[in-house]
Amino acid sequence: MTDAPADPEPVVEPVVLEAHDIGPEGATPAIEPPDAELPAGAIVLEPLDEPHRLAYLVLNCTTAPVWLAMILAPRSRLTAQLVRVATPLFAGLGVAYTALLAAGVARGGERLDFSDPDSVRRALASPDAFLAGWTHYLAFDLFVGRWIWQESLAAGRRSRVSLFLTWMAGPIGLTIHLAQRRRWR
Repeated sequence: MTDAPADPEPVVEPVVLEAHDIGPEGATPAIEPPDAELPAGAIVLEPLDEPHRLAYLVLNCTTAPVWLAMILAPRSRLTAQLVRVATPLFAGLGVAYTALLAAGVARGGERLDFSDPDSVRRALASPDAFLAGWTHYLAFDLFVGRWIWQESLAAGRRSRVSLFLTWMAGPIGLTIHLAQRRRWR
């Protein structure tokens, strides 16, 4: 007697919704996909429009030269000059952050409640608030990276790995640097 072949597992295609309405009650889909149910509390995001995509690109391009110089040529004069330019860059990122955060709050339609994680999640779903959050990451990671670079130079140590990881995943790079720093002493 032959066993009948098992039914193959059904293939579930992801559903991509490209339109939504973020209101005081949270994100609700403007387009209902056929035969698809979203989990309770799901936030559906639409792709960023071109102006927000351009802002994302510009924000990333402002910090990338400083990171690359600190990682690839930590002892060069050009790197020292770029790091000096980072101080006004922080001010520019601070202005961008403030403007994006204000725009996100103004367009959000909901009072942001930092004690409620769902309120924060809904707020960050807007393009302006997302870019404000991204600017926050860029500024603080670069600030930490500059500190790692300066401290490593002063100690005569290499910090390429911790700098790269700080650029890509902030706290991981900082943690590695702090562990290395303990060994330096």
